[in-house]
Amino acid sequence: MVKRLVVLSLAFVALAAMGFAQVPEKFKDPKKIRIALVREVGEGSFFERYLAGAQSMADELGVTLLEATARGDMAKMITAMENFTRQRVDAIIVDHGRPDPLMPKIQEALARGIKVVTFDLVVDDDRVPEIEQDDLLIGYMISKKLAIDFAGRANVIYVNVGGFAPLDKRDKMWQVVKWRFPGLKEVAKIGAVTGSTAADTQTRMEAAMKEHPEANAVLAMWDEFAKGAVRAIVQAKKNAQFRVYSVDITNEDIQMMTQPESPWVATVGTDPYSVGRLAVRAAVAKVVGERVPKYLLVEPQLVTRSFLLKNHIQSMDDLVRALPALGESPLVWPDWMKAAVKK
Repeated sequence: MVKRLVVLSLAFVALAAMGFAQVPEKFKDPKKIRIALVREVGEGSFFERYLAGAQSMADELGVTLLEATARGDMAKMITAMENFTRQRVDAIIVDHGRPDPLMPKIQEALARGIKVVTFDLVVDDDRVPEIEQDDLLIGYMISKKLAIDFAGRANVIYVNVGGFAPLDKRDKMWQVVKWRFPGLKEVAKIGAVTGSTAADTQTRMEAAMKEHPEANAVLAMWDEFAKGAVRAIVQAKKNAQFRVYSVDITNEDIQMMTQPESPWVATVGTDPYSVGRLAVRAAVAKVVGERVPKYLLVEPQLVTRSFLLKNHIQSMDDLVRALPALGESPLVWPDWMKAAVKK
């Protein structure tokens, strides 16, 4: 690591001298930059891949990434914010959470000169860039896919909860699509975010299928919800009766979608690895004084079971190669940063 940092420093001097990149003064010694990542939840392959992406970007830039996961406990998330603020880190990435309890802590960090970036958290402050997967578009794309596949008529078990910014945004588009296609009947709504969301969703799905034998579709606004629903359907041997539509895509999701006779037919999402990398780039850019847009919307993609099977997709790496639009986000890539990574 020391050797890499020396090479980076020499590269920056050479680039600046040649006029190829204006290296920010605050990035002349990147190892001194500390970025904290405070996460509400870390459960599931989406968040594991997101963290791996964030760490990879920090490593490539030579900055330090500190991480704390609250496991769904808002009090622990607030404590983590307080701890990193006292440590005077250079920036904090706030991953999910709820605005009301977190805003005072975000304001405290900003008051101390600490930069703040959020992922899937709405913050009414122009100084704080917000990263999201364009959740309004995600909700519309997956809801429309269900509507079109069923020619506007389906009995849907809807899996979602309120109180989380991305889930609330996706829900708004489901409400719009139901208005547009009145033949879509929401026969049941289930869901809870817990320490074992997929397992708990499976239990709720089993009960919903018994109560609503007419149901023939599932719309799950998070892949942890979808996993539980799919397992319940498969266990009940009702694969032929249901089609499952979801949000997010990971290695585990791909494996489940490509199983023989899987009812999981479509999902919409981004590569969480790319989103994690963007979060670190945005935080570093803020620290060194770059202008970062308020809204950083990562463009989602529709992924179908048929596409996965046709292209023999077995992993996220396979999927990114087959669907390049899922790859590295073009957002927040100043020239000096690109040069730093290449070197």
